Amino acid sequence: MYDDDDTTFSLVSTASVTDATSVTTRTELEHADDDIDFEIDDATSDFESGWEVSSGPSTSVPPSVYEDEIAYGRRYHGFRRGIYPMPNDEVERHREETVHALFLQLMGGHLFYANIGDYPQKIIDIGTGIGIWPIDVADQHPSASVIGTDLSPIQPPWVPINVRMFIEDSEEPEWLHGSDFDLVHFRQMTHVFRNLQGLLTKIYPFVPVVADAPPFPTLETVANYWEDRHVKNGGWVEFHELIFEIRCDDGSMKEDDPLRVFIESMKDGLRVYGINILTINELEQILGEAGFTNVHCITKKVPISTWPRDKTLRALGVFMKTTINDSLGAMAAKPLAALNLSPAQRVAMLEAARESLEDTSIHRYINCCVCYAQKREGHYAESLY
Repeated sequence: MYDDDDTTFSLVSTASVTDATSVTTRTELEHADDDIDFEIDDATSDFESGWEVSSGPSTSVPPSVYEDEIAYGRRYHGFRRGIYPMPNDEVERHREETVHALFLQLMGGHLFYANIGDYPQKIIDIGTGIGIWPIDVADQHPSASVIGTDLSPIQPPWVPINVRMFIEDSEEPEWLHGSDFDLVHFRQMTHVFRNLQGLLTKIYPFVPVVADAPPFPTLETVANYWEDRHVKNGGWVEFHELIFEIRCDDGSMKEDDPLRVFIESMKDGLRVYGINILTINELEQILGEAGFTNVHCITKKVPISTWPRDKTLRALGVFMKTTINDSLGAMAAKPLAALNLSPAQRVAMLEAARESLEDTSIHRYINCCVCYAQKREGHYAESLY
């Protein structure tokens, strides 16, 4: 267990976004409930508006930045438009909810494995999506200030009082919302970052940034050679990943299986955007190279569909099938379009993949991985698992 950290936690932002209509353009149907007047007692409420805009202290962010992009019949983020080729619409929301349920079952109800102690102070979720993970963590750890960051303001407008949501590109050179985090969490983000190595190096605190940095810095040399980064001494970073490689151990899947071909083509399309989906071994290696220790990578096979006899595996198979089915349409849009495939070709591949997904005689699975690692300190705190 770690000693309590009573450092005051401050958030840096230029504006507080309290009205979802000022952040994103929604349809008339989505506006239907906006006229409901919720009366909330500030003195007793456990929830508050959690949106804030993460930008430079003197930067004015135009409202147009937050207008969603509509393409291929799907909705995409408006902030840093076009850098992430997956949508943020209701289908994606449903997929994220399913993935959350899948990992909860896979991890025995745990939201993370890292041993951050009973009273953590600061937790951040990078690429939070709909914000379901930080909200659950905040409920379980009321001692902690919990942050979620994302390119899209699609999180609930009312969240627990110890939660803040930031609109941010986490691959920007600097983060603006604090340091000394007990836990930095990522879920399904290794297929998003263009430079995961650089990001992990950035969040590892007080590491020399040039070769000739002095080993014992003064206040003057700190400014010249060192960067204030984001994981506290003894803090943890944790990844929850679906490794997008369709596998089969019993020979029931052919090499030209339409679902497998579709996923491999999607990965080729992501490479056009500069995104490479990592393997588990690569993730473990990158964590070590960034300076982290106590590296643990737990891999579990999760079936696709209901072909296993075991009831628990069948339930996981339902979650995985739903997740993949919800993902296929998004994958057929920007990623496959990046390969210069015609609409007819993309539709044909999509239909073939969905038909193959329904075939329970093919015993396919995907590896799910939980990797967590610790920032070095004088002694190593034990992990929970």
